Amino acid sequence: MLRALCLATAILALPLAHTSAEAPSDLGANAALSYWQAFATLPKFTEAEQTSLISEHLTMPLDAQTTEKVRKAEYALRMMHHAAVLPRCEWGIDWEPGIDWEAGGFEVLLPQMGAARVLSSLACLRARMRFEEGHRAQAINDIVAAARMGRQVSRDGSLIGVLVGYSIEGRMIDAIALFLPKLDPGTIKDLKTRLDALPEGGNPAAAMRACEEKTLDWFIHKVKSAKDRESLVATLTPFAIMTIEGRARVSDPVAEGRALLDKFGGSATSVLEFAEAARPSYALMAEKLRLPVAEFEKEFERETTRQAGNPWFKLFFPAVVKIRQAQARDEVRRALIFAAFAVQVDGRDALKTHADPVGGGPFEYTKFAGGFELRSKFVHDGHPLSLTFGRRGE
Repeated sequence: MLRALCLATAILALPLAHTSAEAPSDLGANAALSYWQAFATLPKFTEAEQTSLISEHLTMPLDAQTTEKVRKAEYALRMMHHAAVLPRCEWGIDWEPGIDWEAGGFEVLLPQMGAARVLSSLACLRARMRFEEGHRAQAINDIVAAARMGRQVSRDGSLIGVLVGYSIEGRMIDAIALFLPKLDPGTIKDLKTRLDALPEGGNPAAAMRACEEKTLDWFIHKVKSAKDRESLVATLTPFAIMTIEGRARVSDPVAEGRALLDKFGGSATSVLEFAEAARPSYALMAEKLRLPVAEFEKEFERETTRQAGNPWFKLFFPAVVKIRQAQARDEVRRALIFAAFAVQVDGRDALKTHADPVGGGPFEYTKFAGGFELRSKFVHDGHPLSLTFGRRGE
């Protein structure tokens, strides 16, 4: 699901600011260089193996095959830990287009995103192994280092980075939740302190606002550079197919590009008019991302009505709702884990001082043999968002 969302929002992936031409001389203090080493030395997993690692990091059997995968990633995990103690992280992504405008905007690739998701999954697997072996301090170190990586990945200035950061942090929270009932109060207090000390993650509102400056301008330049109708179709074709389910099975991508051009009015002039008409929506929606979810959705519906005839808005802006949902989900999950820390240390009454950031009031609490569950009033995928701490029946 995240992969589809990332593709749908790729046009929005933009910087908060261009990297300074004068890089700090102390390159060894830049965590990004250690992360790049980690990513470059990851084992060569197949796409199916990567999908399995990301989706089954909490349920995958800790058998010989899994142990071997983690063993092969030992150096990458070591570099992740090395990066976690460094004072700054500058990814060095050159968001500016090249002289011919061919390497900027939508065409900037972010290979660190997929690699970070895989590495964080491996960190979760090793943390599970270490917990099971009784090495709890080392397991927690894996989780905290991976959580820090998630925050750093989210700070590259792109919306994709923010979403991947949310995904990684959620993975770490799930791992903590699995073993929380087995941690003593001192360990929990120390873990909370370490999580509180993590750097701030990327800001979706700031990244959204930057879209106007880079990607939209890049797209407008590409359209203006199209010499004829077919080159204009070629420019539009990637946008035509990137939100289509089953993209690999699109039989005639060029036909999709022509169809999109027709929706834009059939000419470069009309395409440019629609793109410019959508420009104010970037700044507006960036500001509205700061609102509570329900209020944001009302504002988005109002802007959707205003832009009802704009194919650019219809093509890309629906993903903004998913971004606000992901942002809210991340906020609630953080609140849930900190509330659970308080419950584990001070008992259920501690929930009175930990309000649900969406619904207000305390989280709903359900105890079971082996742990407990906390539930928010925030609805995600049709159900109230909850976190389970421990394993049922243990």
